[in-house]
Amino acid sequence: MNGRQETAERSDHKVMRAARILAAAEEILRANNGELEMSQVAEKANVSVGLAYHYFGSKSGMLSAIIDAFYDRYNAVVNQYIDPDIQWGVREKDRLKAAVEFLYNDPMAPVILGKMAQTRQVAAVESARHEEMIEMAIRNIGSGIKRGDIGSHIDPAIAGAAITGAIRSGIMHAMGMRPRPDPAKLTHQIWGVIAGALEIER
Repeated sequence: MNGRQETAERSDHKVMRAARILAAAEEILRANNGELEMSQVAEKANVSVGLAYHYFGSKSGMLSAIIDAFYDRYNAVVNQYIDPDIQWGVREKDRLKAAVEFLYNDPMAPVILGKMAQTRQVAAVESARHEEMIEMAIRNIGSGIKRGDIGSHIDPAIAGAAITGAIRSGIMHAMGMRPRPDPAKLTHQIWGVIAGALEIER
């Protein structure tokens, strides 16, 4: 085995060990309603506490990695490619449906959007990601206006910010309800708000 192969194997081993530590941390967060201690994570992942700190620097660093990974998964869903030739309203309703289904099914969504939403780590990451979502909404609405699917009197910046906030608030509230609303019904209701704001057919 040459030096390059050995380096690659060591790198792969580090990646897998870091992933195992994060998986253990996520499991503890889900079981403890968003709370964890580094000692718990180390024990669960079968590593030393020092190694957990080595990989993530601090408890805050570990939580930030978990939160970033969650939003990366979420963004991959809401930013997925959808045929641009499909009517704007149909395309974006499909995107909303996918977002609702993701948040209903991702095991970390109730934790990160629940109690952890009040923490500094989540607030910092979510603030940046929320701005990204607003920018995406503005571009999407702008494309709908150019295609003639949305009236030119609609301001994409105002509508994009308002709609993004409405989606976030509606989904977060629904996820806290017991029982949760049916995802198809939730998608339909939120889409009604979007369609009303953009003055398009539901």
